[in-house]
Amino acid sequence: MQNKNLNLSIKSYLDISQLLQTYRGSHEENRSFALKEERLQKAPTKLLLKWLDANIYKITTKLDSKRYLEYLSSFSSILGLLSFIIGFLVGLGLLSYSGEAPVNIIYYLLIVMVVPILSMIVALFSMVTHGRVADFFTLLFPLHWIEKFLNYVSFRKKLSDFKVPFSLELSKWLFIERLQLFSLIFSIGLFVSLIVMVVATDIAFGWSSTLQISPNSFHTILSAIGIAWAKIIPSAIPSLELVDMSHYFRLGAKLNSSMIHNADKLGAWWKFLAMSTLFYAIGLRLCFWLFTKELLHKKIEKEFLGVEGVNKILQEFNRPFISTQAPQPEKHLDIVESIKEKIIPKEKDKYTTLLGWNYSIDEIKLSKDTTSITAIDIFAVGGSNSFNQDRDIAKTLRGRVALYIKSWEPPTMDFIDFLEMIIENRKVEKVEIYPLGTVGKYYKNSSRDIFIWERKIETLQSDKVWVINNE
Repeated sequence: MQNKNLNLSIKSYLDISQLLQTYRGSHEENRSFALKEERLQKAPTKLLLKWLDANIYKITTKLDSKRYLEYLSSFSSILGLLSFIIGFLVGLGLLSYSGEAPVNIIYYLLIVMVVPILSMIVALFSMVTHGRVADFFTLLFPLHWIEKFLNYVSFRKKLSDFKVPFSLELSKWLFIERLQLFSLIFSIGLFVSLIVMVVATDIAFGWSSTLQISPNSFHTILSAIGIAWAKIIPSAIPSLELVDMSHYFRLGAKLNSSMIHNADKLGAWWKFLAMSTLFYAIGLRLCFWLFTKELLHKKIEKEFLGVEGVNKILQEFNRPFISTQAPQPEKHLDIVESIKEKIIPKEKDKYTTLLGWNYSIDEIKLSKDTTSITAIDIFAVGGSNSFNQDRDIAKTLRGRVALYIKSWEPPTMDFIDFLEMIIENRKVEKVEIYPLGTVGKYYKNSSRDIFIWERKIETLQSDKVWVINNE
């Protein structure tokens, strides 16, 4: 199935890598395609994606991208579910409450705030490093080892005979992007476990540390942590009174008196914990994931344009089919009783309309690119057009008109009739007939063909009609 959008992705990267192994197109085909998609001329990536979409059918075997995405879908589903379950279970473990001692919020904050921030910092170091240094940072993440293990699972066999053409750098960015996604899912599992435990059980929260931290100092730290939502949800910032009453010690001196007396108030911590999870574990991770996705997209685009064969195709998109021009100006022959040669300066070779007799629009555009003719409007005439269609086009013409014809085809009555309709149009100042040779000869015509066309058109006895000789 063809990709009907112009969004760059791993799929398009794999598709063009596979296509260019068997098909790259000729200069004529590629230039003609680029002229057809003139609106994308300044967007090489989108033009290349459009070319890929138009030629993907030339891959007769199963698409490598389809095989890889099937594998990636299975892989991501397993890891995504696993990440959520692990996050949920970790949350249950951190929030387990037996009634003998309150749940220490410091443990929970370490997991939902400190660990995510540290992991994102490590990921940033991995982004800016290369080679073995980047590999070292990768080894610090559990996802690396989980991926190693899952490579031996049965669905990995789908790629047993397929070598993924990713560079080491692109593989690193794919890993970092997946790491942020699965970390985000882990945090969502953690948040769900918090909500479930708060709703289903009556938890008493507290805090304790070997470090000599006073309630005032700890309250200041918590206020700094919650500064992002303090004005929006002020109740999600624990009060100094709550911080003071929830401070407990290992020997339980305070636990048996003040904390038990205020046990009904210790559950108020859940709002702060929920907002900490939403902001640091989920919000920051979501932003960081979107950031890595954007950087990954830029990396894919760079790798996409660096695929072997792509540069040659882009050059053929931009380079005219014939890069050299004739050293002398073209000769314009005025067809009257006595033929007089006239030279029209190049800068005046601009026409109101360009017609192509028995040419398609794409063929006209390619010929126009080769002959360096400029025109406001382009029409295909003759060929599959009906007489009425040609007549309607002839009536709309004005000013200078250029008319492409196939030099090797003798003039037909249909063509002469159409030419007479143009001559009769008073708004037309001049008709310059341009006999084109074959594509294989770079549209160069022969003197014999020109002679035949000159003799035929001379019979019209019109000073409007000229023939351009590009021999």
